[in-house]
Amino acid sequence: MDSHMKTSSLIGLLVVLAIIAGLLLSLSNIAKQQRVLNVSSYAECVQAGYPVMESYPTQCATPNGRVFVNPEQQVQTDSAQPSEPLAASGCAVGGCSGQVCGEAADADGMVTTCEYRAEYACYKTALCERQTDGHCGWTETAVLKSCLSAASR
Repeated sequence: MDSHMKTSSLIGLLVVLAIIAGLLLSLSNIAKQQRVLNVSSYAECVQAGYPVMESYPTQCATPNGRVFVNPEQQVQTDSAQPSEPLAASGCAVGGCSGQVCGEAADADGMVTTCEYRAEYACYKTALCERQTDGHCGWTETAVLKSCLSAASR
């Protein structure tokens, strides 16, 4: 009878330990969810150790799908300038990041890989038009040249 009581006590102890472990795991998950919900900025997202995407501007994503953009890398545009690239004379802007200027007739074929480089932001306010050589290209204004130079540093 004594060994039967030891076995019953051991089983009872294991059940209690399993219940405690389940409660601790549940509390841990609740705390983890609360940490995710408390993230409200790019800096907090990075500090929490969530993944930072290789994009420009860089972005940090939380496990619940929220994405925060690095405010230090956001492109600042002058309100007098257009926020979308302009195209003229049968030319069109293409590519995943809007970095290609080519013939409007070939617009569907202007496919690029979708990584982003800092200089691509410079084309957001540039003019895509027919150049003196007859081909479509970006008109290299002083503003565009300056932006490309600053972005390559």
